[in-house]
Amino acid sequence: MVVDCRKLKMMLCWSVLFCFQFSVFNTAIAQMPGGKAVEVSHKTQMLNGKRYFVHIVEQGQTVYAIARAYGLKEVEAVTKKDIHFLQIGDTVWLPCKGQKLSDGTMAPSATESRVGSAHSGSSNDKGNATQAASDPEQPVGAPATIRPRVNPQSIVVSLMMPLNLSQMDKISTSKFDVEQRGKISYKSLEFIQFYEGLLLGLERLERMGYNVTLNVVDVEGTSDEAVEQAFRSHNVAQSDLLIAMLTRQPFEKAAALAREAQLFIVNPVTDRSEVVVGNPYVFKCQPSTEAMARTAARVIHRTLPGMPVYVVHSGAKAEQKAIAALKAEMDRYDDMKYTLVDWAKSSQLTTLLKGSGQSVVVSLYQQDKAKNRIYSSQLLNKLSAFKSRTPYLFTFEDWTAQYNDVDFAQLQNLNYHTYYADWDMSNPQHKAFVELFRERYKTEPTSTYAGMANDIILYFVCGIQQKGTDFFRQPAMVLPQGVLYPLSFSHQRNDWGFENQQALLYAMTDYHFHPVQ
Repeated sequence: MVVDCRKLKMMLCWSVLFCFQFSVFNTAIAQMPGGKAVEVSHKTQMLNGKRYFVHIVEQGQTVYAIARAYGLKEVEAVTKKDIHFLQIGDTVWLPCKGQKLSDGTMAPSATESRVGSAHSGSSNDKGNATQAASDPEQPVGAPATIRPRVNPQSIVVSLMMPLNLSQMDKISTSKFDVEQRGKISYKSLEFIQFYEGLLLGLERLERMGYNVTLNVVDVEGTSDEAVEQAFRSHNVAQSDLLIAMLTRQPFEKAAALAREAQLFIVNPVTDRSEVVVGNPYVFKCQPSTEAMARTAARVIHRTLPGMPVYVVHSGAKAEQKAIAALKAEMDRYDDMKYTLVDWAKSSQLTTLLKGSGQSVVVSLYQQDKAKNRIYSSQLLNKLSAFKSRTPYLFTFEDWTAQYNDVDFAQLQNLNYHTYYADWDMSNPQHKAFVELFRERYKTEPTSTYAGMANDIILYFVCGIQQKGTDFFRQPAMVLPQGVLYPLSFSHQRNDWGFENQQALLYAMTDYHFHPVQ
């Protein structure tokens, strides 16, 4: 549908309301028990800084036989699933350590580059085979094709979001009704602050002399059909950039359409790294897990030197990427000692804390919402019992935002560190943006929506204006004036999308959050 500007104005008034290298050489035959052959493949991949052979399982092959063919022990092979239940076509990663293979050749060393291999992407992460195996298995695809600008005179940006303008006449704007945000009839108000924040960013760009054409697209519904109808009817493909403020399923469809159109698409709010896998046109603005792990390890090493670190987890699949990333980052520091503690054996944590002096606890526990809340309360009580040498607590999720009834006194006592997602009023740029937003829209802005929208439009438009389409090859740049939160993008593979590699860690001091890096 055509966006009704009058209705948009009404809504604004109601706003209160993996690095990868690859080479293929000759193959050879090895014998396995029972007379069945294992064909040694010399296809290798660089997985987060270390080289592995990539073996595709064939009929009758076992992990034991595969590992022996590559000159390794069975336990050194890395698979995505139970090694006792391999199926034809499964992938097994086998580390290159300069060992002798069954065909008589020698494997390269862990970091040796093969002649003729092509390097793509960049990563400073320390190698971790378990992390590599836990990543979604994807075929190697082509990098993004970067097409010319649509209009040399103006940067064309499309914004897709659920405005639900056709429902505006059915919405009452009395104070009581507006407070019912979240109900179906109020979906049109859910993301309105994102649009408002984007408009403030556009105003700054205009003052800087940039010419931007904004194509606002109302996505009515979450079905694939609704998303495609909005995409095609509004000629979104003829844009230089697409910003999609959409929930999970609609975004996946929009990202598929953007890839088809060779159009780069920005996801403002998801923390799921899966959105960049296999689609080189996606930009994920929330910090990557690796960025958060890197920042936490650096801050702990610099500000709390020599303290033992206890990483609390539940063994859940959702935690594995964060655990692997944090281990890799802490392994960078020779003097940093850490222990993984399974919460199912929480008595072990008590014993460890009693046996050490001042310490650091990093919580990576991730179950369902109910279990997370119970766990957080229990952990706070357990840590608070150590009154004379209270541990320092770090979490990747901000518990003050997650749980309305969290004990702030306990967090303060534990020198709480987290990736705080709200305004830092000691930051002059944050303060100025909040004051402008209040004056313009007569309501309090949210950093998640209003602040992120402002940053996205400034970052990407300035990048395209200054670097042209080369910006999409190397999207890291000096942050333009007015950007509120750090952004810096890179990807693990050139056939995957980009993730923000900047994470801002805050500490609670006097019941206020302050940046520590």
